[in-house]
Amino acid sequence: MKKATPYLIIVSAIFALQFAFSTFNQGTYQAYAFHTAEELEAFDDMIEALPTGFNSIFAASGECELCHGTAGGGPNPTALQDANGKDVSPVADWRATMMANSAKDPFWRAKVSHEIIANPALQQDIENVCTRCHAPNGFFNAIHNGQPHYSISDLEQDSLGLDGVSCTSCHSMLPDGLGNVFSAGMTYDTLKNIYGPYPTPFTNPMVNNIGFTPVQGTHVSQSEACGVCHTLITNPVDLNGIPTGTHFVEQAIYHEWENSVYSSSNPNTCQECHMPKITDNVVIADRPSWLTPRTPFSKHFLVGGNAFMLNLLKNNIDTLKLASNATEFDTVINRTVRQLQSNTLDLTLQEVNRTSDTAFYALELTNKAGHKFPAGYPSRRAYIEFIVQNDLGDTLFHSGKADSQYRLVDEDATYEPHYDRIHAQDQVQIYEMVMGDVNNNVTTVLEYAYIQLKDNRLAPEGFTSTHSNYDTVKVYGAANADPNFNKTGAVEGSGTDSVFYHVFLNGYTGSLTVKANVYYQPLPPKWTDEMFANTSQEIDLFKTLYNSADHTPVIVASAMLGTTGVEEIGTSNIALFPNPTRSNVQLTGLKDIDSIMVYDAKGSLVKQVTWNKRSDQYITLPDTKGLFFIQITTNGKEKLTKKVMHY
Repeated sequence: MKKATPYLIIVSAIFALQFAFSTFNQGTYQAYAFHTAEELEAFDDMIEALPTGFNSIFAASGECELCHGTAGGGPNPTALQDANGKDVSPVADWRATMMANSAKDPFWRAKVSHEIIANPALQQDIENVCTRCHAPNGFFNAIHNGQPHYSISDLEQDSLGLDGVSCTSCHSMLPDGLGNVFSAGMTYDTLKNIYGPYPTPFTNPMVNNIGFTPVQGTHVSQSEACGVCHTLITNPVDLNGIPTGTHFVEQAIYHEWENSVYSSSNPNTCQECHMPKITDNVVIADRPSWLTPRTPFSKHFLVGGNAFMLNLLKNNIDTLKLASNATEFDTVINRTVRQLQSNTLDLTLQEVNRTSDTAFYALELTNKAGHKFPAGYPSRRAYIEFIVQNDLGDTLFHSGKADSQYRLVDEDATYEPHYDRIHAQDQVQIYEMVMGDVNNNVTTVLEYAYIQLKDNRLAPEGFTSTHSNYDTVKVYGAANADPNFNKTGAVEGSGTDSVFYHVFLNGYTGSLTVKANVYYQPLPPKWTDEMFANTSQEIDLFKTLYNSADHTPVIVASAMLGTTGVEEIGTSNIALFPNPTRSNVQLTGLKDIDSIMVYDAKGSLVKQVTWNKRSDQYITLPDTKGLFFIQITTNGKEKLTKKVMHY
């Protein structure tokens, strides 16, 4: 492991100086401080500096920062900028991401501790599995140098390990086996080659400055490079720590992507969403000054969906010794929220029917991501809040109500089942994966995870049960019996789910306001309860940070609908069912009918039905799915319109 460097000694001295200065009052400080405000600002920048140095395989991110850091820092003032002059430097965009902070992430550190408390005999295996992805520069260097094990205590003394998933973690990866090896089974170049997407790289500056040789390696732009860590298969143990001999899929984002339209012959790779590509001519290093621009260029946003943890990191920079400032975290948080709200989910809310007793609504969710939503670590979930209010603003129905800490007040103690229809306020639709142990009891201990008790996370478009990867990314639980979950009719792959709400009105016939919100919770309070029942230095620290954090989840999508009251007319004895329907509807109570017309949601006439002179009539709806209006005219003047949802 690396020994303390002169840099670290200097930084320690700076901390001591700043502490000493803080004991003066403001006036005394201004009069007698040895350092100016400008010097202290420079010291703050040093404290936030990225690590430097090398080990046998990797370079620290601070070595890359010299040429690929912030625009304007080198001899070429136009380098690392897009066509509008905006800074697109890789290191600047990366340094406040979850990837950059993966080894310092306090939740990850607490969860590793929790797993070890649950099974102390497995500590070495747990730490090896966890550090492979969260601290690859430390783990793989240690194994390369003959260490059988890389521990958390090793990590704490290793500046390159604490660098997280940094520049050389990805750009030193070899293409060997990518797409077929998972759970961080990648191999690394040990000859100091560094791989990038561009042909004929100019090698001399990097060779001369840090001893790495740039080489074209298009694999760094392919989803397989991401899938090697974002597919994690574990080996469960029973409650006595005995291996079950089975496997558990903790996450399989790569396999979800493969089982989607996004992995077709012209694929939308992981990088295209999480590292948005621009076609501007970008000079990718600021020295030497005459480098040729490259295009296209992938911004190193590495944007995900965990705004909660990013906010927690931002608010605890000094405590966690992070190498970014609040402004940099704010930038990444804003990108994360935009990703969630612009590229994740669409909502469509429609009133299906309204009687004096009940209002019927259909809420359709469409997954726009290239994988399941939510994706990744099993703590992550999304839930629907559905609110119906009367014309005075009084709430008549509220499913998905949360308390001040965003615990769902009516959620089942174990887990909420998947719903196709919701008719009571204590029912709430939650999209999540729920882990079960060998006794089919809910667990949040990953080593005990033996079976998926529920997985109704929204599938990506094109996802089917006939794909070769389906055994890895199955749907579990009641969602399998839901006729509209990822289906249009009998055809799989819609990437949608419809939830039907039946709201009892108790005779209220006035206007209604309906609102649906879909919230994303990467780490809900219910999920941390099991871990917080234990104590360790890591768990106690994270518990303190977590309890002080803002738990407000991000609203991923919203829809609102205003409806008028029920109009009682002479033909109100006519009934229609089933509604919603998959094909046909039946009208009953018909008498003296002049015409029956079917209109689509745009108001276009799509069908005229001939009355069979009976009191009931079957109508086959058009093949197109959606909202239809059936208009019945009787006695040449009275008209009744029935809404029907065809799904």
